[in-house]
Amino acid sequence: MAVPRLSGHPEIGYMPDYDSYLARGKRRQETETLDKNVPEGFPSQLNGSLVWDPRSLANTYDWNYHLTAEELDEINNALRHFKCMIERRRF
Repeated sequence: MAVPRLSGHPEIGYMPDYDSYLARGKRRQETETLDKNVPEGFPSQLNGSLVWDPRSLANTYDWNYHLTAEELDEINNALRHFKCMIERRRF
């Protein structure tokens, strides 16, 4: 889908486009002088218990959520309810 381009605005569509993102970054690096330093007063590095490291993140948090039988029943009942609502609207 072609996205109309306004002067001075990046071409960012409704759906993310990784290739467009990479091209935009490359174009900016080639045509602009981008500051590589953080603004004055900002720390150059964050430290603390809430700061995560990509090497240790998986060991710190368990991202899997295991549904109980009750939760699965609730989800299935809701799904059946909404499917019935769709069927009723068809006629």
